[in-house]
Amino acid sequence: MNTHEDPSARLQRIRRISTVNAWSVTVLAGSFTVLNLLGLSLPGVLVGAAVTAAGPIELHGLKRLEADPGRARTWMVGSQVWLIVCVLTYCVWRLLSLDPDNPFEVFGDAAQVFELVEVFGIPKAYLASLFIQAFYITYGLVAGLTLLVQGGLSVYYASRIGHLMRDNPTSV
Repeated sequence: MNTHEDPSARLQRIRRISTVNAWSVTVLAGSFTVLNLLGLSLPGVLVGAAVTAAGPIELHGLKRLEADPGRARTWMVGSQVWLIVCVLTYCVWRLLSLDPDNPFEVFGDAAQVFELVEVFGIPKAYLASLFIQAFYITYGLVAGLTLLVQGGLSVYYASRIGHLMRDNPTSV
């Protein structure tokens, strides 16, 4: 990316990226929050609401971008850090909640799954091993991708808004 581009073009790019990210987080996490509410999952609602909050926090920063880029940067980077903390906390909680001796407990009553597995001649221990691996890989990927994408976005906001402030200290 060209750090010597026109400040107005840089501002437009920041606005586009932030708008797409903030609304994506708000709609996606908000939808999962509603689904967890309908499923009466208190932990799901709490995590969903916490993650959803990152979207409006970022939008608040975006609204301040022209008038006060320093504060905007704080809000926009802060929203990414908040999102990372929420997602990583959730992933760690889920990983620690898995009982390797009874990995299917997360399904509740899994009798039908076990009947189907028996029909195909797959040993329950082998299925448990695959499930545990998939569980760890899934939450590891979610945590890693969150760190990569949202961490990268926080660095982007910090550096690009910093360039805007340096290029035009009186107004953006």
